[in-house]
Amino acid sequence: MIASIGKYMPKILHISNDYSGSTVYMNLIRELDSLGVEQVVYSPVRDKKQIGKNAVILNNRNSKIIYSHILNAHIDRIFYPYKILKIFRDIQKQVDFSQIDFIHAHTWYSDGGVAYFLAKKYNIPFILTVRSTDLNIFYKKLVYLRSFGRRLLAEAKNIILISASSEPKLLELSSLKDVIGKLKDKIHIIPNGVDPYWINNAVVGSSRNACSHHKKINLIYVGTFIERKKLVEIQHAVIQLNKSLHSQQIHLHIVGGGGENEAKVLALVEQQPKYFTYHGKIYDKEKLADLYHSSDIFVMPSMHETFGLVYVEAMLQGLPILYMANEGIDGFYSDNIGEKVLVADTPNIVEKLELMIENLNHYDVPTLELKKNHDWAEIVKQYLAIYKTYL
Repeated sequence: MIASIGKYMPKILHISNDYSGSTVYMNLIRELDSLGVEQVVYSPVRDKKQIGKNAVILNNRNSKIIYSHILNAHIDRIFYPYKILKIFRDIQKQVDFSQIDFIHAHTWYSDGGVAYFLAKKYNIPFILTVRSTDLNIFYKKLVYLRSFGRRLLAEAKNIILISASSEPKLLELSSLKDVIGKLKDKIHIIPNGVDPYWINNAVVGSSRNACSHHKKINLIYVGTFIERKKLVEIQHAVIQLNKSLHSQQIHLHIVGGGGENEAKVLALVEQQPKYFTYHGKIYDKEKLADLYHSSDIFVMPSMHETFGLVYVEAMLQGLPILYMANEGIDGFYSDNIGEKVLVADTPNIVEKLELMIENLNHYDVPTLELKKNHDWAEIVKQYLAIYKTYL
């Protein structure tokens, strides 16, 4: 059943290089579809295995998801102009632009570059989303693209940021100094939503009864084992804490896998089984929820994080969080959700975990606010309002 809002629903083209890599896009597309929005999702992919990933059944008969295997893992990563031209040519073969009202580019550079040229050719307005990869890789490392990136922001009708911490980072970029005023008026901060399971099974109130005098404190980490997530530093912090806090045992439950630090992480698990339990990847949400319920603190001081939905999942299960200052979720909620580190090294992680262990009863997880802010059914209404502005 499609529940439409308003007399006319826009026909949206989504451009997303990473559609198959994240369920975030899938959830947005599905919720828009439930409101009666006609959508074409175009996703260029590097690997045939990505085709069909995160596909959803769309109720609108004119909506579709297009996976186009036109990219490769080498030259397209290096030569940005060549990649954009390749996508620009291919998408015009796949999409009837006479049927498109609006374009949503889901990244600043990779998708925004294509949207910019399509907007110029077909006179179709576009918005773009700025993510951590845009700020920390494209803008930071590809200096020759900065003037083009500035042009994309200037031409976009709106700029979507996923986290509050991204706004000062964007507006402080040196190449944008003389257009900050114009950009501020176009910025919307819209967080991502979580899977409905976590909304429907949220722990309301302080029913977890955390107590700082427990002899055993259970920490939990959920994510990949890549360097910027700082899991190895967390493990060393746990080892150090167990040496200094003789009255308590600190145990870390590790969920996830993959990434360049996997061998280091698993080696430490093997060396210190008293301090670490490795659960592997858990896809069963009920099993993961059980682990959250038996834990006291969620730890992930991740750098260059667009938002970090796993923080929301953990908080919805009643856990205070250890996170990174000026990254991801920082700035969206009060500081009373946990503790943040300024530098994600072992000494700082130790210091903040000691503080959290001493004050477990004093953190305040805003469950009702979390449920409201990260429910896709509500979030999608904000996107739709923006889309319909330019019809």
